Amino acid sequence: MLTMGTFAFTACSEKTGNNAEQTAESAGDDMERNMDNADATWESERDETRNEINRTIGDIDREIEETDRNMEKATASEKAQWRERKRRLENERSDLNKTLDRIGQETKETWQDFKKGVNNTMDDIRRELDDDNNNNNRNNRK
Repeated sequence: MLTMGTFAFTACSEKTGNNAEQTAESAGDDMERNMDNADATWESERDETRNEINRTIGDIDREIEETDRNMEKATASEKAQWRERKRRLENERSDLNKTLDRIGQETKETWQDFKKGVNNTMDDIRRELDDDNNNNNRNNRK
């Protein structure tokens, strides 16, 4: 009877050990899949941010072209305002180009802070472009 109990205990222990080993392997597989998903998400966010910056640079380029056209037909005092606007737009474009250069240097660990800064900058630029366009539309109606 003692031998039977020892056999049952040993069989149970081996089964428990095998289950624990399988659980550990499964957990390791899950962690690896989660890390792969996190890498894919980070890379996807980085690509989308890069695309958004490029779109905004394109918007700024179009605004600069429009500013140049407006300068051609502006009075002397208006030209000073248009030159100032163009200077601001060129500075913003330059900053965004520097940001594009930095994207490749960001790591997963620094990405969230970097992305937050980029989003804030992009929001500011969009707001400024919208404000300038609204002001220009009002001035053109006068």
